Amino acid sequence: MTLSARVTEIRRAGDYIVEWAGGTARCRTLLLCVPAYAAAGLLRAFDTSLAAACDTIPYASTATVALGYRADQVAHPLRGTGFVVPRVERRGLLAGTWVTSKWPGRAPAGHVLLRAFLGGGRDPNRLERSDDAGLIHTAETELAELLGITGAPLFARLARWPRQSPQYVVGHQTRVAGIEQRLKALPGLFLAGSGFRAIGIPDCIADGRAAAAAAAGFLKRSTAA
Repeated sequence: MTLSARVTEIRRAGDYIVEWAGGTARCRTLLLCVPAYAAAGLLRAFDTSLAAACDTIPYASTATVALGYRADQVAHPLRGTGFVVPRVERRGLLAGTWVTSKWPGRAPAGHVLLRAFLGGGRDPNRLERSDDAGLIHTAETELAELLGITGAPLFARLARWPRQSPQYVVGHQTRVAGIEQRLKALPGLFLAGSGFRAIGIPDCIADGRAAAAAAAGFLKRSTAA
């Protein structure tokens, strides 16, 4: 079995034919756990309707900035897990989390680890800015204002996530229902992932397990037949 190989094409000829550089696999059941737009690209070769439906799910790009401080630099008690910033505030931040309040062992004793989120559907152009002058500076200055932080962070790390945040805009459930209806015409094919029914990690795990169980059930029924 080949792992970590980029799939180049999926075809349907009774079974599903999955191709990648240097290999091909034929399977009776296929579970795609990818972003909706990635699923659309893979499905287009044999079902343009399903691919088009997957392509209607919008995605936004986000950035996360991790900032480390000594605990005595932060006036806020950091009880709870973080905060979400409403649009009316007109800030550069989408949200902030207090990582060391959520999970133990994320920083040495006497230190705190904070994480800021920027970009997203309401601020799609923010990720076009430079790392230092834009994203890290915005995260640092706004967290300092909101949490009473003094002094510079001990470190700052930026991660960009292009097209990684599905947007559950009005009508999302209807779009997913249409996708699930179309899947009925493609026995053995299953879709899972944050773009369809689950955004948070626990929900994605539950969705993946449900899809795997459905795929296993299909195999069992088809083998018995």
